[in-house]
Order: sequence, then C-alpha cells, then structure tokens
Amino acid sequence: MKDDSQNKKGISEILLIIIAVIFMVLGIGLLVFAFNQHIELNDNASEEYTEVIYQTEVQNTTPIKKEIIDENINYETPSDLPPTKLIDVPYINQRAKYPTGCESVSAVMALQFAGYDITPEDFINNFLPKSPAPYIDINGQSLGYNPSKTFLGDPFSKDGWGCYFPVIRRCLYTITDEGRHTVETLYKTPLHDLCYYIDRDIPVIIWATQGMNKTKKSKSWTIVDTGASFTWVSPNHCLLLVGYDDTGYYFNDPLTHKNCRYPADITEKRYNAMGKQALAIVPVEKENIEQY
Repeated sequence: MKDDSQNKKGISEILLIIIAVIFMVLGIGLLVFAFNQHIELNDNASEEYTEVIYQTEVQNTTPIKKEIIDENINYETPSDLPPTKLIDVPYINQRAKYPTGCESVSAVMALQFAGYDITPEDFINNFLPKSPAPYIDINGQSLGYNPSKTFLGDPFSKDGWGCYFPVIRRCLYTITDEGRHTVETLYKTPLHDLCYYIDRDIPVIIWATQGMNKTKKSKSWTIVDTGASFTWVSPNHCLLLVGYDDTGYYFNDPLTHKNCRYPADITEKRYNAMGKQALAIVPVEKENIEQY
C-alpha cells in the first residue's frame, strides 16, 4: 500500500511538472505572437539602437512606393493679431535639396539657433543613420527597418520616408556640447505645455503632419531584424515650433515658410496622432525648467 501511495504521488508530481511546462511554453508563444503583431514608438527605442550601414537600395527587390499626398489641402491660418510669443529662428526650406528630409532640416534649424555651425548636408551625411527604404523581396514579402532606429531611405530623394524622434535625439546627443546644452526628450508632453519652452526662447522639434492634414494608416511591412509588424502613418512631417497665440501655433515649417501658423485645435490633433513626439535643445543654464 505504501509503495502504491508513493507511486501515485510520483505520478502526480510528474503530471504537475508536465502541465507547468505546457503553460510556460504557451505563455512564451503568446508573448512572441504579441510582439510580432505590434511595434510601439517608445522613449527607449534609441537605447536599443544598432547602426545600419546605409545603402540606396536592396538588390533584386521592388521599393514600396509612398502614397501621394494632396498638397492643395493646407490648414495654415494667418492671424490679424500679433503672436503671444515668437522666437526668431533661422529658416531652411527643404523642398529643393531635401524633399524628404524634414526631420534633419528641423533639427538643423534648432541647432543653428543654439549656436552650432552645421548644415543639413552635414547633418544627413555625417550624423543621420540611414537604411534602405521599405521594399518587397523576391518572395513578395514587404520588408523594412524601424523608423525609431534609422531614417528609411534617402532624405535627398523624394522617395525617402522619414524617421521618429529617437533617431534625431541620438544625432543631437552626438552634436551638442554637454557643457552648453542638454537634449530634452519631451515624448508624450501635451502640445500646450511646450509653450513653456517657447516662453524661455527654446524652439521645440515636433512631429505632426504635412499641412496639418488628417493622419491615416499607410503601407505596412515586417521589420527585418525583429520580425515585428509595422504600419507607416501618413502624411508624417517634422516641424520646429517657434511661437504661439491664443488660438494657434507658429512653426518654421520646412515645407512652407518661416513662422507658419496653424490653428491650435487641428495642430494638437495631428501632434497627438503622431504620438506626441518632441525634442528640445536646452541651454545648461535653463535645464532646470519644470518638466511636464
């Protein structure tokens, strides 16, 4: 009887171990599945950064074409009243030389205002990590890189795509002198709170949309180095916030002109839709600005 009891006990323990292993395997499988279904823009993306050697194209593949944006739609709204605050920041237009380089151009305008002698060409050629634009491989699979880690395509080409704030932040970390400036990550900061930086003569790099047009999901692809699924949001655009008034925000918009004004309600919607991405180059003497 004692032997039978011990045998039953042993069998029960083995069954419990087998059940535990099955649940563990299922749990790992679910985690892997969830990761592969979604890639989230996040503040730690640049910490996982792995530099991608730039090449203009991947051999034996077909580039994925971006959707054409109707540029006749533009929500710019001039005001008859003077702005509450407006910073005089050097302006650079991207259209002639950097058709898809709005992130680099906006960053360079902020850097020049902060006193750094740098051009968009220098920024793009020497600091901006770049990877091939999204493409379809010989098996018909849509592939591409993570825009939180690298610029997709070529900013000098109309066929380039863009990048998100962790990429530009890493460039700014490299370029700025830590004895003079800190790079403030303002990810998830409400747009109206960024006015506190404007009040202190600090322009802010933000991500919104071209002409403040409504966002929509565009092309999707699989991230080549992780297998995660990613969907591009269009018409992605990067601008430099330089001022505001009671009902609007002013930008050095690389696609239009200096001190371009957009309505506050529309701008906030587009900024929120792009994930509330923002960066500021803050002088050391002002780095104790209250964070939001």
